[in-house]
Amino acid sequence: MLFVLLLPFIICVATVVALGPQPPRIRPVGLETFKSSRAGILNGTEFVNWIQSQRVKGVKAVALAEGSYHVLPSGDKAHIYLGSLDSMTIWMDSVNLTMTEVDLMAFQIYGCNDLKTYGPTVWWDTPGFSQATITNIQSTGGQNYDVQFHLDDGYDSSFLLNASTKHVNGEYTNPKTGRLEAGPGWSTISGTAKPVDGLRNTYTVPLSNSYFTPQVGYKLLARGSFIFCNQVGNSNSTVINDYTLLNCAGFGWSSSGNRKTTFNSFSLKPATFPPPNGTELPARSSSADGIHSSGDFIGPTFESCYFSALDDDCMAVHGSLNPIIGPGSTANSFTVSKGAAAPGDVLRFYANTTFEPLGNATVTSTTQGSIAVDHLPVPAPQLATTFWSNQNRVGSGFAVLNTHTTGNRGRGAIIKASNGIISGNLFEGVSYGAIDVGPEFSNWKEADYVHNVTITNNTVRNCNYINKAAAAVMVHGDGDNPLNGNSNITIDGLVIDGVSATNLYLGASGGLKLGNMTFLNAYRENYTLWEEWPGSVATFENVSFSKVEGTRKVVGGVQKTGVDLVKVLGKVEGVSDGGKGLVTGA
Repeated sequence: MLFVLLLPFIICVATVVALGPQPPRIRPVGLETFKSSRAGILNGTEFVNWIQSQRVKGVKAVALAEGSYHVLPSGDKAHIYLGSLDSMTIWMDSVNLTMTEVDLMAFQIYGCNDLKTYGPTVWWDTPGFSQATITNIQSTGGQNYDVQFHLDDGYDSSFLLNASTKHVNGEYTNPKTGRLEAGPGWSTISGTAKPVDGLRNTYTVPLSNSYFTPQVGYKLLARGSFIFCNQVGNSNSTVINDYTLLNCAGFGWSSSGNRKTTFNSFSLKPATFPPPNGTELPARSSSADGIHSSGDFIGPTFESCYFSALDDDCMAVHGSLNPIIGPGSTANSFTVSKGAAAPGDVLRFYANTTFEPLGNATVTSTTQGSIAVDHLPVPAPQLATTFWSNQNRVGSGFAVLNTHTTGNRGRGAIIKASNGIISGNLFEGVSYGAIDVGPEFSNWKEADYVHNVTITNNTVRNCNYINKAAAAVMVHGDGDNPLNGNSNITIDGLVIDGVSATNLYLGASGGLKLGNMTFLNAYRENYTLWEEWPGSVATFENVSFSKVEGTRKVVGGVQKTGVDLVKVLGKVEGVSDGGKGLVTGA
């Protein structure tokens, strides 16, 4: 199905499918239903085997009996492993599932086609975090500290003692919203927490190169294990409806090698009460991304999702930047240590340090550790200083629609894929950038430049308050920041409210199309915790514009001295005034 978006001044065609507003889910009557033989216990193996037996009979829709269950794992992959299911619907609505193994996924979906699931509320029996309160602090120089803390009631000390490295995350009250929020950043604990003699559940631990100054009373979250809480892989047309994930120790969902996974009405939020029949209150939320798509053939759709108080990013869609070891043994081939490719895939090559695009080539064949292409964009002796990305596996065709993110440390939507749409979303209290479009080659080796993307009718409120990110909304490059790295990106109907740091950054892009934007309460308060760069409401760097319509107004003026409306860096083309007039006062 082809999705067509008509704007006042551009028609953007992208291969994304939007479900639109969804009716209330009502489980159909008469479904074949699995009923556990043990009250309150779900044996994952028995449940999965039963589903497969129904598949063999030709049954296309099944259900799990309503109720609350502690789930026993189905093997060593996940509590519930759904594999090789085609054209099937599984109803797990009105179900609470409490996972019994803290370091094991809840659901893994693999090798399925046209699988639709109506999800449960998912917990873990033991929190993936230990949660604590700082009781004493000793500075050891610079941003390094010895921190003493006491475990909050209901948390297991084994997480703090079983590993040599941990991460902690401070919480503080956002001065704009008055809410207790994540942040302001990770700090690595460089050694095992040590018990304090004579004090029950009290420990000391070193904090190295802390992004924030800890204070007595701050909450810390110590991660005991890191997992993909749920995973979908190598599947086509998977729909994940109405899942609520209340606590875990990793990515809420991981997606890789798929052709369109739709997350509809998915929620990841803090739990305010223990799981059914449980006594321990889970820690706030996931320690990493809400949903992370890496290497999908067709990117995911996020629609009507809700992310609250995550300790990292909400939605990420990208491919990988992979190193080349050197020339292969046959003509036009090279050796690799990582990365996936198949005949017909288009690869893009990049310079080692500047990440300058060097050209594309098409895969003709692959063997273990080697890829052959129709031609080499660089001389064979230079291959060992070259990277490559697979343009067929960056998640293009994504959609982020009508989704709400609030109070998370990290970023909102991180997009490194093409042919997609970001529309109708609300981002509030996101500590870094709310909308972040463009590659991150140098830090995370995540590809790629972005093309043919529409960003429309989004609201960004009280974001980028740490101000390490360049802007609350940003389109950017990496390395040499080329003028035409990204292309054909449309931004219209954008409202940015209450950002006391850079509101908008557009860089390394050609053929940009700008519509209406409103900047409210710009630089209202000087409370950002990082250096202020570049000190403007909007910054344009190495960009060209193909169409500029509507207005981009700062309503009420800039409420801090020394801050410009616009900064222009490098080249700005396609506008008569060099970009200085792209944003005006009301």
